[in-house]
Amino acid sequence: MEEQNGEMSESFSRRERRKLFKEEEREKEAKVGSTKGIGKWVIGLLLIGALGWGGYSLFKGSTSPLPGEIVPDAGRDHVTDIYGVVYTSNPPTSGTHFPVWAKPGVYDRFISDGYLIHSMEHGYVIIWYDCSKLSSGKFVREVYAHDEPVEEATDSGELLMHMKVTPTDEMSWITIDDPPEEEIPLPESFKTDSCKGLVSQLSAFTKAAKRVIVVPRMNLDTLVALTAWGRIDKLNSVDEGQIKAFISAFHNRGPEQTTE
Repeated sequence: MEEQNGEMSESFSRRERRKLFKEEEREKEAKVGSTKGIGKWVIGLLLIGALGWGGYSLFKGSTSPLPGEIVPDAGRDHVTDIYGVVYTSNPPTSGTHFPVWAKPGVYDRFISDGYLIHSMEHGYVIIWYDCSKLSSGKFVREVYAHDEPVEEATDSGELLMHMKVTPTDEMSWITIDDPPEEEIPLPESFKTDSCKGLVSQLSAFTKAAKRVIVVPRMNLDTLVALTAWGRIDKLNSVDEGQIKAFISAFHNRGPEQTTE
């Protein structure tokens, strides 16, 4: 009888030990699960924070103002004569133009708006300069120290009205090596050392992107003007950062996508 009671006591102890062991295991698992839960919660908060900051940064970047000013779209009609056409800005950024466009580079003569508007339609950025502004401008006093007389301006936009190039096919253009005939001689202010220095500075921007044109123009409001389709910016000096920002924002973003 005593032996039987001993066996029962020993058996009961084993069951108790198993029970205690299982309870200890459950407690350990609960602690591990709780730690994992906290870790996941912390990671989740970090991910939400990162996504929130990234979204804010993206939104902030997407809403940053573009350089220059918007100019109302004046249309895209093709003609061979722009006499009587009134554009919405000086220089123009859109509107009736020739079926022939100007290829990139630095032009040494006045080019009709008819060619250049077509270029902007293809996503070109035009850098216009007016060296008559150099004679009394801060640019000359600080950089070149020339004191040249101001001559009366001639508006090249009024005189360069007729397309002087005969299209050879549906895709025709002018280039710096084969430009249209010179209709208006450059005034003396465009032949000075100070003007050549300005052109040299502006020429460097033709390397910043493929579709960039540098061209002289009379009667600008400022020394330099930047235009793309529907956009204009005006500068009283050569601001490298401002010019590069304009090119970056609008290069190859005209309404007509072409491969050139």
